[in-house]
Amino acid sequence: MDFKVRVPFGRTGLVVSRIGLASGYGVPAAAIEKASHEYGINYLYVSPFLNLGNMVQAIRNLASSHRDELCIALARPFFGGFGGFRLESFVERWLKKLKLEWADLLFQDVRKPPSQKLTDRVQRLKDSGKVRFLGMSSHERPLLGKIARGVVKAPVDFFHLRYNAVHTGAEQDVFPHLPQKNRPGIVIFTATCWRKLLKPKLMPAGERPLAAADCYRFVLSHPDVNVCLTAPSTAAQMEDNLKALEAGPLDEEEMARVRRIGKHIYGKE
Repeated sequence: MDFKVRVPFGRTGLVVSRIGLASGYGVPAAAIEKASHEYGINYLYVSPFLNLGNMVQAIRNLASSHRDELCIALARPFFGGFGGFRLESFVERWLKKLKLEWADLLFQDVRKPPSQKLTDRVQRLKDSGKVRFLGMSSHERPLLGKIARGVVKAPVDFFHLRYNAVHTGAEQDVFPHLPQKNRPGIVIFTATCWRKLLKPKLMPAGERPLAAADCYRFVLSHPDVNVCLTAPSTAAQMEDNLKALEAGPLDEEEMARVRRIGKHIYGKE
């Protein structure tokens, strides 16, 4: 498994980098563009509640000549239902801001399955060409598992979900339920468990903390994961995080160590 090689994103037909960049934490636009040109990073995640100036500028610059290579994901905040109020205006506003004709992915944080009315609204957006694929993000992992199995019907092409060495519930609630064929894409967030895995004071006795790259390698070593998000604040953090691509999957000894640390932290929560 070579993390430097882009992979198919589930049933969408898109091809994505193994690490995706999340917006809003301060990394300069130039560092985002460098990650795209030098490391092949093409999954760019836009969350409207964060400081987006640098990501917006980077997407505008990259899309001017490399739009077909990019995978732009828009996150729709939770407003009481899938799609929420004024979904169409939300998409149109952000496409205008990013100077794009379409978004590759649109997803929303959800707590229950979508209604038929809202499903129809999303389908109209897809039919218009402004959004290509629809996804769900949720901390309700059993719901995602039911959707993956087809027990709950929802027009979902990909999932955004939490998975890290501390919180491994997706290994029981989601991953085993993914279909063998026509699988949804899988994107993981909070790989460092909000940096808990990096803090010396939270380690077991005699254990050194993980590097951020170790956390991304843990996530990407799972065969059901397509993309792991990173959210650096500086260009230096970006370079450190992207070392995961070169290092590749964890070996057996490294995996045991990471799981041991994660289990220890989980027991303290």
